[in-house]
Amino acid sequence: MDNHQPGATNIFNLTQPEHYRCQMLHYHARLSRLYLRVYQGAADQPAFFVLLTDVAYVDCPVTWQGANFSVAAAEDCIALLLEAGLIGKAILQFPGAYASITDYARLYQVAGGSRTIRLIAGSASRLQHLPDGL
Repeated sequence: MDNHQPGATNIFNLTQPEHYRCQMLHYHARLSRLYLRVYQGAADQPAFFVLLTDVAYVDCPVTWQGANFSVAAAEDCIALLLEAGLIGKAILQFPGAYASITDYARLYQVAGGSRTIRLIAGSASRLQHLPDGL
């Protein structure tokens, strides 16, 4: 079972996640959905896909090595939302106020390589097949 709570690591339970590579496939702006292809090793067919829903922030290249997705602490998510200007500093005046934000927004990260991939989304799901019409 996948674990998407703050602090969770290797949320897709991959053996040797560093041997996978991810590639952006499609961003559906109207629905705020981002689809990724995930390849294992040198394969030219995806091993699976990742769907991120309610996407608020994307900081990554089009393709990267590694699929060790983790969920950052809620405080790190809030800090990035503040840095990106997606929420205002006034939220800091109300310590419990941002709990409702992090109930629906998670900072998904993939560490490795020369940079950390950062994606803020409501959820991330592993898919074996893409929806029709994509």
